[in-house]
Amino acid sequence: MASSSPSSSTLRHVAMLPFMGKGHAMPMLHLTRLLLHRGLASAVTVLATPREAPFIRAAVAGVPGAAVLELPFPSSYSGPQSMEELPSASDSHFLDLISATAALRPAFADALAQLRPRPDLLVHDGFLPWAKDAADGLGVPRLVSHGMGAFSCYATLAVLIQKPHARVSSPWEPFEVDGLPGLQLTTADLSPPFDDPEPSGRHWDFICESGVAMNSSRGTILNSFHELESLYIDKMNQLENSPAMWPVAEPAVQTNLDADLAGWLDSRLAMNRPVLYVAFGSQANLSRAQLEEIAAGLDRSGVDFLWVVRSKWFYGEDPVEVEGRFGDRGKVEQRFVDQLGVLRHKAIRGFFSHCGWNSVTESISMGVPILAFPLAAEQKMNAKFVVDVLGAGLRVWPSRRGDGGGGDGDGSEGAGELVASQDIGALARELILGERGKHAAARAAELAASARTAMDAGGSSYENLELMVRAVTSDTSRVEASSE
Repeated sequence: MASSSPSSSTLRHVAMLPFMGKGHAMPMLHLTRLLLHRGLASAVTVLATPREAPFIRAAVAGVPGAAVLELPFPSSYSGPQSMEELPSASDSHFLDLISATAALRPAFADALAQLRPRPDLLVHDGFLPWAKDAADGLGVPRLVSHGMGAFSCYATLAVLIQKPHARVSSPWEPFEVDGLPGLQLTTADLSPPFDDPEPSGRHWDFICESGVAMNSSRGTILNSFHELESLYIDKMNQLENSPAMWPVAEPAVQTNLDADLAGWLDSRLAMNRPVLYVAFGSQANLSRAQLEEIAAGLDRSGVDFLWVVRSKWFYGEDPVEVEGRFGDRGKVEQRFVDQLGVLRHKAIRGFFSHCGWNSVTESISMGVPILAFPLAAEQKMNAKFVVDVLGAGLRVWPSRRGDGGGGDGDGSEGAGELVASQDIGALARELILGERGKHAAARAAELAASARTAMDAGGSSYENLELMVRAVTSDTSRVEASSE
């Protein structure tokens, strides 16, 4: 129950600054609702660019104490304003958007200074390290919203420090990492720039800048729960001069699927036809060749599926044809859908996923096993965690070289090796109907039960949120007292 009035452990006003992508905004929006519902904050203002503001306003509509303030790009700026507008998810395009966000710095500094009451906490995305200067200048404490899990954070950091991949002769040669008992990694499990023992370049410079902002914050907010990653959370919290890592998994928000989608899933459930949910995030830029392999693999799997696609994959001079291709076994949606609502539906028995961290945590919290198809960023490490550490999924692997099949040759997903249709078909069927799939489903169900316990009153995530707020408010009180 929400508190009736502010207390010494209540934040008067929290400012939120999400990155320009739905996957980055959603954890902050869940956190907004949670802080206000539990009375841990009296007001929350989300600062959003005009492209993202409608989505964010809809997400917090009807939440008492929540507000949205638009943060426009300068009128002279004409580049992409969100991840969804990038021509591909390649490193170069991503870094161009990262650089472009710096144009928001003056407007953000002004907005933060003018908010009333003055925020006593800023939560900003780790991709926006420049928020540090404005907050520090105003004496506003900061927490960083971290889009990765603790396993990928710790494993990547350990590899950076120990450099075991400097001693292997191929990307597939296994190596061990101190602090990760019983687990073998390969260079192929790492994405650039971490696959290089001596990383450098634009991407590495950005990671270093983000690290400085993160390490000088009051802590990082992790969309996870302690029971899921206890070993790695504890290891991160034991690092010297490292900010506290707060695993605060958000409870699933009760939403309703639209009638058409809910009706189709209900019909599958009534016919005892389990459904594979297929979605690769909003930024994946799959080549035409890889899309054809996926379509053929889903077709040959023999299982029913719901495939959420990006519209851009099916337009242009040589679109991938899917209309009517799968009969009544496959439903294709070319729009944003309520992923949690889909995963919650009892007809869904598996998730063919790119293993973005949000998707991993949502699938696990709903007890749905994963068929892992990592594409970019730390998704390979997430897939390793799901399959080899948790035992809650299976993994598809590239099996032959492709010619790019329409990829732009700049590092876009699918521009190199392809995952073949026969492997997709066999593993999709195994996940839904096979013995290995049954074991993964049982493990996912166990983890879902742990997630529910963590989020319930008295659970680890429930308590961590209050401890996090208490730590920020006590630090703020000490600073105010010392300045009097």
